[in-house]
Amino acid sequence: MEPEVKTTYDYVLDLNDRLQSTCELAKIELQKSQIRQKKYYDRKKKVRTFEKGDEVLVLLTTDSNKLLLQWKCPFEILEKVIGDDYRVQLVGRTKTFYANMLKKYWSREHEDRVHV
Repeated sequence: MEPEVKTTYDYVLDLNDRLQSTCELAKIELQKSQIRQKKYYDRKKKVRTFEKGDEVLVLLTTDSNKLLLQWKCPFEILEKVIGDDYRVQLVGRTKTFYANMLKKYWSREHEDRVHV
C-alpha cells in the first residue's frame, strides 16, 4: 500500500512543479504581448495637453443612446489632476476625464483674430 501513496505523492509534487513552470511561461508571454500591444498603440497615439482655462470638447454619451458617443459643448479645464487626467467644469458639476476623452476647442472668433 505504501508504494501507491508514494506514487501519488510524487505525482502531486510533479504536477505542482509543472503548474509553476506553466504559470511562469504564461507570465513571460503576457509581458511580451503587453510590450507589443503598447508599441502598436503608441504609433497612433496623439499627445494631448491642456492648460487651466482652456476650452475643450468632451466625448460624452448621447441623450438618446448611452452606447453612442459624441463631442459635446466647450467646457473649461479647471486643473490637471495626475498624469493625463484633467478636471473639467461641466454644467453644474465637475468631473475628471482622461486626455483621450478631450479635444481642444477653437472658437470661430479666435480663428478670425489669428488670421487677420
